[in-house]
Amino acid sequence: MPSNENYTHVLVRDFILPARIGIYEKEHQFPQSVRFNVDMQLTDYRVRHDRIEDTVSYEGIVNKIRELCQIHHELVEKLADHVANFCLEDSRVGVVTVMVEKLEIFPEGPVGTKIVRTRG
Repeated sequence: MPSNENYTHVLVRDFILPARIGIYEKEHQFPQSVRFNVDMQLTDYRVRHDRIEDTVSYEGIVNKIRELCQIHHELVEKLADHVANFCLEDSRVGVVTVMVEKLEIFPEGPVGTKIVRTRG
């Protein structure tokens, strides 16, 4: 990254919700715990005032994730893609990284996906 640019990151970390996700029959019947991590990089961005309008609100991202968890998704990759596309609707977001993990599929630990999307 060029050193003359400034970066701000807006984060949603370890956000866990019940979600209907998966390709198997049992995953269609019952929700499972899913963890979301979102990192939005705001390119050449500085806080100019102390007002919510001057930044990208993590509340909007959290509300979108809640909304997306209300419908069934076959793949965590597609769910992550929906979250990333929503984040990139804000022109201040240059890069977004989204990680979606299913927490209950394997007793040994979570599994999921991590995607990175850039503007343009």
